[in-house]
Amino acid sequence: MGTMKTLKTHYLIAPVTTILWTVTIVVFVIELVVSGGTTDNSYFLVQVGAKWGPYIKDDSQYWRLITPIFLHAGFMHIVTNMLTLWFIGPIAEDAFGSRKFLGLYFFSGISGNIFSYLFSPNTISVGASTALFGLFGGLMIFAYQFRHDPNVRALGSMMGLFILLTLLSSFSATNIDLWGHFGGFIGGVMFAMIFGFYSRNGKFSWHVRLVMVLLTVLLIGLTVFMGVRS
Repeated sequence: MGTMKTLKTHYLIAPVTTILWTVTIVVFVIELVVSGGTTDNSYFLVQVGAKWGPYIKDDSQYWRLITPIFLHAGFMHIVTNMLTLWFIGPIAEDAFGSRKFLGLYFFSGISGNIFSYLFSPNTISVGASTALFGLFGGLMIFAYQFRHDPNVRALGSMMGLFILLTLLSSFSATNIDLWGHFGGFIGGVMFAMIFGFYSRNGKFSWHVRLVMVLLTVLLIGLTVFMGVRS
């Protein structure tokens, strides 16, 4: 009862965050059942949809740029990512609004997996961290655009510190897809510059938004080109 009440309360505050969190947890439970409790097995992860460059390039399995967002390798992996989503998600959803937040999450997650595919194709990658780094990127742009608001400026400082600590821990850890994290962050920055935030205030000029759109098209083009080149 307590868990359901907490979920309902969280849903009222941040509905999309709560749905994404719940779906990811359910997917992980399915992973546990299907794998027999060994979700960190590389072969298993590739079979269920991990980002694996050779399959994307040779077999045009572009859906592997999306499915990794919901897959996780082990308990620590999903716990750290879902704690981050639980606490950072509502902040981003409030800044962008529910619809744009959903777009930010997927745009960043896919961007991160594209970067991983382009620059580290032989790395098996799963996890919501590509999307989560996009939330950090989007919130950094939000903080920059509304930097004259002391509350927002404090948010920007907090996000900057969080990103720095996360990056430092990533460099000291193994099996971390740094290209995925970097690409997710860039994706979040690009999305915020193109689509703006919850209100009409804080939007970038049309030429800045056009450059971001062209960069998006370039990323998609490079992804397709990698496949047709094989």
